[in-house]
Amino acid sequence: MSFLVARDLCKNYVLGGRTLNVLKNLQLSIEKGEAVAVTGPSGIGKSTLLHLIGTLDNPTSGEISIDGTTIASLPADKLAHFQARHIGFVFQFHHLLAEFSALENVMLAGMIRGNSGNSRSSASSILQQVGLGERLDHRPGELSGGEQQRVALARALVNQPSLVLADEPTGNLDRSTAAILQDLIFNLVKERELSFLVVTHDFDFAARCDRILRLSDGQLQPIAATELS
Repeated sequence: MSFLVARDLCKNYVLGGRTLNVLKNLQLSIEKGEAVAVTGPSGIGKSTLLHLIGTLDNPTSGEISIDGTTIASLPADKLAHFQARHIGFVFQFHHLLAEFSALENVMLAGMIRGNSGNSRSSASSILQQVGLGERLDHRPGELSGGEQQRVALARALVNQPSLVLADEPTGNLDRSTAAILQDLIFNLVKERELSFLVVTHDFDFAARCDRILRLSDGQLQPIAATELS
């Protein structure tokens, strides 16, 4: 069985008395260590898909399993623990806490998991891996946009998740900074054998993934890098 499997995934919203079908019997599978990109126009449901897989929202119907665990079968407390242990998130906006240092922002993720005993050493180690060993005590306002996004990446990885979900992680970065962050992401994905799902409008980013899927009319279709436009 694939590491991540979504079967017959549907997500509907009721707006003004009418039902909007965003995802329609969507199918998705990702292998361990595989990087997959999802593209498509804005507002088509790409972020919705990430939120469902990341347990931030519930599907209207369908099933999601990660590493053999069916998410819907978990009670709320165990679901929160599963998310903290197995899933890392990187968003377009880094959502760092302004009053905390880079080290403290990353440490918080370990503490939420209940890993307070070695959260400082783990946070320091991953920040060094992403090239911020000299910036541990700097607050977000003292870091560049690219550095802030590297802190966000470190925060996503500090709990050693097996699945990383990224929503436009380079969307606010200039081209050269985005390329540096992409190199970093793919090196860490390969090194840690992570399953990686990214939503992106950056075609260069998508082309570096093992597979590219386009979301259209509520379903995913495989495309080649030459079809990106």
